[in-house]
Amino acid sequence: MAKQKFATETVEQVMQNGNEAMKSGIESMTKNYERFAGFGKEGFEAWMQSATAMTKVFERINGDWFAFGKQQMEDSVAAFKAVAGSKSVHEAWEVQTDFAKSSLDAFIAQATKANDLYMDAAKKAFEPLGSQFQALSEVVQDARKASPFGRAAE
Repeated sequence: MAKQKFATETVEQVMQNGNEAMKSGIESMTKNYERFAGFGKEGFEAWMQSATAMTKVFERINGDWFAFGKQQMEDSVAAFKAVAGSKSVHEAWEVQTDFAKSSLDAFIAQATKANDLYMDAAKKAFEPLGSQFQALSEVVQDARKASPFGRAAE
């Protein structure tokens, strides 16, 4: 009789421990699911912040290139007038050479400025997405720790 009582108590204890572990696991999985579900909205907001940052920079870059093109056209007309008004071939050659050099220097400066803007835009665009990836990584690690499958794999 004592053996039967001991066996009954042992089985009841095992069942109680199993029920508590199952309850704890389900609660943990539910919390992690709720955290994952929240990433949809947060991810969309991060994507929108990123897209907005990129749009603003592209607008600025486009405006800068337009202004650069306009200035280059004005400089080209002025150089053409100067070449046309030259008194000798040598003077025309010097005006054209100066114009070509200044145009190349202006283009390199504009391209460098655009490159700096692109790099800045990439950093600003990645900031909201990077924080989202970091948060997602933390949630996945927490879920892995809470999951009975994650603990079994360790």
